[in-house]
Amino acid sequence: MKAIEFSQQKEMEAVIKEHIKTSAIYCFGKFETAYSSNHTIYPNKGIQKKNTHLYLLVFVEENIENVTNDMCDKIRTKTDGRITATLLIHQVKSLKKMCGDQQYFFWCIMQNAELVYQNAGKPPYLSITGIPKRNLKATSLYVANRKNNISTIWGWVYNDDEVNSSDEVKMSGLHQIVEQACLSLIRVFMGYAPNHFSLDHLFNLCEYFTTITTDFFPRKTEEDLSMFKLLKQQPSALRFNKANDVDYLYYPLLEERCCKFKNQADVLTQKELDRLKQIESEEDRTKINI
Repeated sequence: MKAIEFSQQKEMEAVIKEHIKTSAIYCFGKFETAYSSNHTIYPNKGIQKKNTHLYLLVFVEENIENVTNDMCDKIRTKTDGRITATLLIHQVKSLKKMCGDQQYFFWCIMQNAELVYQNAGKPPYLSITGIPKRNLKATSLYVANRKNNISTIWGWVYNDDEVNSSDEVKMSGLHQIVEQACLSLIRVFMGYAPNHFSLDHLFNLCEYFTTITTDFFPRKTEEDLSMFKLLKQQPSALRFNKANDVDYLYYPLLEERCCKFKNQADVLTQKELDRLKQIESEEDRTKINI
């Protein structure tokens, strides 16, 4: 991973520290994309711009509601879109309760990622001895539960052919299916269990290790964005009795994409889980032979 440029680091660090009491900031991923921005009056005068997307683990001293979305928006706004971020925000005290995969995930970042900032007076630490290991048994159970949830919801959505069935209600089911599939992918590939669940956030996490979310749910054209807006509606939207500004004509196409996505996500998840189990088995055999 390329180190963060000093100017980028200071801009991003300032936004986070101004918004919440921060113990440490680690950068464990960085992706850069270049794009052209054309003038409206002089369309041939193109300006080359660069966006830097950062993956950050932030340890904080307190918990603030909606802090993840708020800080992502502030970073994007304060840098005029030059820097965007996927933020994993956790309280320092939660490190004492971490176990299994979560311990391994945080240990890897704290050992190997770029330390952007640390409060010398209150640094975060894992109270463990030795190097933590992935808990593949717990991970397999987690994936099995997500798979059962997906199967249950999909069986209802797909087999519901009633004329008066609400697309809005079924859309909440598709949202849950995609969310559950993303959670399985993230747990298996990263060893991480998110504490923030917007689809933007989950998709960004998946894009750290795979292109599956952008393959099935691209967000480039107006049609793409309309479909994603439809998909990412929280099921809680059903609480409100008001007209929806999303076009449900996209529902059949989105249902088809969700079906293909859940199937492909299941294949990827199982392959990676099998690979990790094979590595664990080989390590155990090596220890026996020593």
